[in-house]
Amino acid sequence: MAERSESRIIYMKVWQAPIRIAHWLMFASVVTLGITGYLIGNPPFSAPGEASRIYTLGTIRFLHFLAGYVLLASFLLRLYWGFVGNRFSRWATMLPVRKWQWRWIWGETRSLLWPRIRYYAYTGHAPLGNLVYLLVYLGVLFSIVTGFTLYAHQQYTPFWRTLGAWGLALFGYNLNFVHLLHRLMLWFFAIFLVVHLYLVVYTVVVTRTTQIDTMISGKKFVFEEELAPEAEKP
Repeated sequence: MAERSESRIIYMKVWQAPIRIAHWLMFASVVTLGITGYLIGNPPFSAPGEASRIYTLGTIRFLHFLAGYVLLASFLLRLYWGFVGNRFSRWATMLPVRKWQWRWIWGETRSLLWPRIRYYAYTGHAPLGNLVYLLVYLGVLFSIVTGFTLYAHQQYTPFWRTLGAWGLALFGYNLNFVHLLHRLMLWFFAIFLVVHLYLVVYTVVVTRTTQIDTMISGKKFVFEEELAPEAEKP
């Protein structure tokens, strides 16, 4: 314990407010979309009474559509801030274009599969985390495209009909295929959320860094001895 108390702690502002807002809005909307989407596809209930008064499934669908709009707004905010934000937020930092990033992605993967290999901390996201988040953002974009393509075909305004036609053209004019792909994204995000929560806890325990409160306050502390050699130090 004496060695830990003597370790230099790096304390810095990492995540700006727009990134934190986009993160939690995406989290809330994805969870809402997952629950409501599952209930829409597998309604387990039979509502007693007059349907026009209860309107249970209609309420679920409304929440699903509302969460879809929130997801779109938060995604656009994150997309924009990837160009104007600080170095931790920029797409140029997240893209694995450097050899050392791929080397550490492989090293992180090995340490997760074999805990005896040391797991390092980073001031921002780890290279493996950046790669996973890029895939998740692509998943969000794919869900938005397929979701609004389905939504557009329930609307009758010229704007939505045109948008729906464009979206349908991307998938071979097969609306059932669009529906299948959109539903598969439910399980993609369910698996991601479970793995993400596990890795957050794993990182906190192994590297003694802050994770959840970092995405609330934007500030992070890291023990210098836990930092990866390639990680930038202030």
